[in-house]
This record gives sequence, structure tokens and C-alpha cells, in this order.
Amino acid sequence: MNISNIIIPGKSIGGISIGENVFDVQKRIHSRYDVKLSDGNSMSINGNMITLYYGKNGIISEISCSSKFNGVYDNKLWAGMTVEDVIRNTSSQVAWSGFVQVDNINGIGLPLPNEYDDFEKITDFLDLDFVFEELWVYQF
Repeated sequence: MNISNIIIPGKSIGGISIGENVFDVQKRIHSRYDVKLSDGNSMSINGNMITLYYGKNGIISEISCSSKFNGVYDNKLWAGMTVEDVIRNTSSQVAWSGFVQVDNINGIGLPLPNEYDDFEKITDFLDLDFVFEELWVYQF
């Protein structure tokens, strides 16, 4: 299996989907990508290019990607973008459940630093050059 550059909010990153079994994914991709299981609830692909988070049953519940991943969602969101990029490419930003959610798109977000889990405006606590190193897809 080749990993694609496709991001689907609430569903998948790179062709790997929420709801899949992480060990099935591992079997499909291990010959093409560097796969590492860590601490019993996550699997990284190519040095955290994509990280899969799963429960004891092995079912993937969230997926993140780093700036090593080349995918862009709807010409608006990607891992490695700055606050300035977010403002330039989206019309609204809200803090929701520890993430920056944009344009009322559910199931995709940029994780906020732990100390900044809420804002009125995204620039309240974050400088324009702050980089969001990851992008997450989730269903909560």
C-alpha cells in the first residue's frame, strides 16, 4: 500500500482510516514504510510522518500527521502551517477540544499548545509565526 496525500476530516489521512485495525495497517505498509509501535497505544509511520492512535482492541481512533506529510486539506489546512497561514486561508477559527477548528469543518484540527486551550482570536496567545507542527483527524 502506498500512502496518499489525501486528508478527509473525521475519516482518514493518507488512505489510513479511523476505525481500521492498526495491525492490519501495519501488515499492509510495513514493506514500504518504517513502522514503529510505541507505548501500547500509537504507531508511527516514517518517523511520525503519520501517527495512528488506537485502543486496546487495536482500532484506530485518531490520526495525526507532521510536516513530513505532504497532504493539504482543501487548500486550507496542513501540518507545518503558521498562525498567519491559518488566518490567510480560512474565514473563521475557533478553539475546540484542544484544537483550532476552522470554517466550521468538523473532524479536523490543529492542536493547540496545552497552556493555550482557548482563545477569542487565534492571535490572543499565539504569534503569527507560531507553527502548528501537526494536523489531526478525529471523530469526537
